[in-house]
Amino acid sequence: MRNPFRKSEVDKRIAAVRADLKAARDQLAAIDAEEADALADSLRFAAWSTKRAAAAGEVDRLERLATVTESADTETAKAEADAAARREIAAARKAANDLTARIKTDGQRIAAELLKLAKEAAQQALDAKRLNENLPEGEMPVPFADIVARDFGAEPRKDVRSREVELWVVADDGRIVGDQAAVVSSDSITGHLHVAGAGIRWRCARRKFKEVEFHPSTLADWPGDLFSLIRLPHLDGPGFAFDGSLMTTEAVADLDVDAAIAPRKKPPRSTQIELIPIDPTWPPPVTTEADDAAA
Repeated sequence: MRNPFRKSEVDKRIAAVRADLKAARDQLAAIDAEEADALADSLRFAAWSTKRAAAAGEVDRLERLATVTESADTETAKAEADAAARREIAAARKAANDLTARIKTDGQRIAAELLKLAKEAAQQALDAKRLNENLPEGEMPVPFADIVARDFGAEPRKDVRSREVELWVVADDGRIVGDQAAVVSSDSITGHLHVAGAGIRWRCARRKFKEVEFHPSTLADWPGDLFSLIRLPHLDGPGFAFDGSLMTTEAVADLDVDAAIAPRKKPPRSTQIELIPIDPTWPPPVTTEADDAAA
């Protein structure tokens, strides 16, 4: 793609002609400014007229040259743009063909690897379940690899930082006042709070707290069977090669991966029948016995 900030040879030629035209017009304007002085003497006026005619002719020449150059350069620029577009289109076609090939080759391989992984996880889950149902005394349960790999696991609470703060509370029961700035106090030790709309006033006092910032504890969160979240399309046609959301652990454990992703033959094209009238008009003209006799 052409860099819009880089001047082409076309742009440079047009800029040069325009610069020459501007200089010629400036020169003609300067000569026109000398007309009043030239009118005082016939010889000077003749010389001025000759000089002005030459300057005006140069302006006319450059104006015509600018028109021709811009027209020619416009065609050149269009040809260059068309050529650049064709190169870009050719590159895009090649990229599309390359990607098509990769979808059919790399895509098939990646899909096969993912399905094999899901199958192994399902087989391991069944083995772990079977063994955990009859664990010998003192043995820890066999972990489910699928869950261990994808679950963040349980974590205890962890304090990050703490500090001592002093807040306004309701003096009667020690509740923290939500709007600390609304408490009116003259000594910053005791105060009162007007409850809007209730017509009452609470007595308030300052109370010390230990403010603790912490990460709360988390529980293990089962992420779901790996295979149940996998949907893989056929990479050589429409439809799905695998939809784990519709399968059981046992079915995935027994999955024939090679058959699931094996290339398919393109189905034969359907055939339809269309009836096209041959008669030019319908209904046909009605003939009588007299017409037949005359014929």
